[in-house]
Amino acid sequence: MLSGCNPSDQAQQQRRELQRDALRLEMGQALNPTDAEGYIQLGKIYRELGEYEKALDAFQGAIALDDEHAHAYNNLGLVYIDLGLYVLAIDMFQAALEFDPGNPAFYNNLGYAYDKTDQFAEALAAFRTAIEEDPTFVDAYNNLADAYLYREMYQEAIQQYEAALEIEAGDADVYFNLGFAYEETGEFLRAIQSYERGISLDSSDAEAYYRLAQVYEKNGDTLMMRRYLEAFLMRARDIPYLQEQVRTAEELLDR
Repeated sequence: MLSGCNPSDQAQQQRRELQRDALRLEMGQALNPTDAEGYIQLGKIYRELGEYEKALDAFQGAIALDDEHAHAYNNLGLVYIDLGLYVLAIDMFQAALEFDPGNPAFYNNLGYAYDKTDQFAEALAAFRTAIEEDPTFVDAYNNLADAYLYREMYQEAIQQYEAALEIEAGDADVYFNLGFAYEETGEFLRAIQSYERGISLDSSDAEAYYRLAQVYEKNGDTLMMRRYLEAFLMRARDIPYLQEQVRTAEELLDR
């Protein structure tokens, strides 16, 4: 009988493979130091490994060889996003767009960085331009929806999440966010459907069970509320940041 690797073993194996790839690329760049594309591939690997200083060096090396390489600026911006340096990221995405002005991914990344710096109008404009350039670009719809959601503009968020879901099925987080938006607008049945769809895609998200139980309570269904509170408690008792919800769930079940 064959045994599968556990997730930690798989992650370690993947990391070792990436490190080997990085070493091969480093050797290749030593033999051909004028290869800008090689630096970009190397930077992507270092970013995936979380070795951000090396990633920055690689992307900057590509720019030193080709100062009009749009993807080098974009990838440099993504590293700055990872580091929380959003103003620097904005500069890089804007530079990328100077050399590739119709690239929807660059506009989407720019919108995300604007949103992180609370430049809402600029973020909306960037996301909308990304969608204009590629009406099937799901990430831009979802990021636009997130920007609305975080500002409690729930109807606008719903519209964008639904538009994204018409293009392709979303992941669990999309359905959880959509469920929350429906809940906040009082559309409890739609909220229930969205939360349940999210849980079907990711049954490990303990907080989603609590949120779903709350919506069932608001919709007057105490039986389903209790069911999901029990499911929540099974998953959340040892999660520190959910202890307030755990106490509330226990109180509700004791009624």
